[in-house]
Amino acid sequence: MTKRKFHLIPAIVLILLAASCDLRPLEDPSELVSIRINVNVKTVINVTARHTLYTGNPKINELTAEKDYQLKTDIMRVLIYNPKTKSLVNQSFVTSKSEKEDGSQLFTGTLNISYGTFDFLVYNFDTPTTQVKDENNEDQILAYTNELTESQRSSMLGSKADTFDNIPIHLEPEHLMVAHHPEMRVSPHDTVVVIHTEASSIIDTYYIQIHVEGMQYASTRANAVISGVSPSNHIGQGTTGSGVRTTDPAGAVCFELRQSTDTTYAGANKDIMCAVFNTFGKIPDAKSDLRVTFNVVDIAGNLQQKEVNLDEIFKTEDAIERHWLLIDEVWTIEKPENPSTPGSGFQPWVTDWEITEGNISL
Repeated sequence: MTKRKFHLIPAIVLILLAASCDLRPLEDPSELVSIRINVNVKTVINVTARHTLYTGNPKINELTAEKDYQLKTDIMRVLIYNPKTKSLVNQSFVTSKSEKEDGSQLFTGTLNISYGTFDFLVYNFDTPTTQVKDENNEDQILAYTNELTESQRSSMLGSKADTFDNIPIHLEPEHLMVAHHPEMRVSPHDTVVVIHTEASSIIDTYYIQIHVEGMQYASTRANAVISGVSPSNHIGQGTTGSGVRTTDPAGAVCFELRQSTDTTYAGANKDIMCAVFNTFGKIPDAKSDLRVTFNVVDIAGNLQQKEVNLDEIFKTEDAIERHWLLIDEVWTIEKPENPSTPGSGFQPWVTDWEITEGNISL
């Protein structure tokens, strides 16, 4: 009877181990399933400056090309979450890519996980300005940009920086391509599971312009601050891959302006200030704080500003269909009382440093 008891204990242990096989860790080699993931990265931004309105304007097309370049990536990060606990259970990186005929990029990679049901989150991992934090939780993972430092605010906004004290101004985000593939079941009978998914940018790109009088008094140092926009995005929330924009508090984005001309303008003055800029998106119904402030340093070194409310502009067909913010107002840059002499400060006619050759005795 004693011998039978000792033989019975190992048998009970084996039965318990067999019954609890689904609790083994994901890295258990006896249960790994090969996952082949194909990520199609869409390389089309949601703004066009190639309409007939801007045909032949190289400056505006150049602005758009700068944003197009951000859509070219070399590495995608794959995060795998438990859909019930939202906790991170595995991750990998995919670097093998090819370019399709339509210009989009196709990333292909293989990783091994245990069987079960998982949420897959994929995004490009090479954006210096757009950062990602809180990756260990699917609901909390956040794409964001840092706020401007005090020195950056002072450099961009000068003596008027204090007018934005109550508004967090963030760096302009770079495009972040995201794919979210929830509730993907991996069966214990599978040997290879192929996942096809598509990543697109969670960033909105806009073209903005305003007509300017007195451009001869403007230096090449100009920027704009647009407020009433989302400062970040919970990229792991939702099921479409677009994430969920944060709305409280609203933020602002600062970006540089370029001098150009609108050749289609009926008036005599065709000078404009314009930009193509990125943002995490407009906050719905953000009517009390949705505005843009244009800033330019004149040739005397003074900061001149103009503020425009954007509520109605965002409702126009140009804004909705083409992401154009065309401001039907004129920004008059006043002639400064004591303009600098040519060659001093930020002069529009200063384009290059003069080169002088000579010998220096040491």
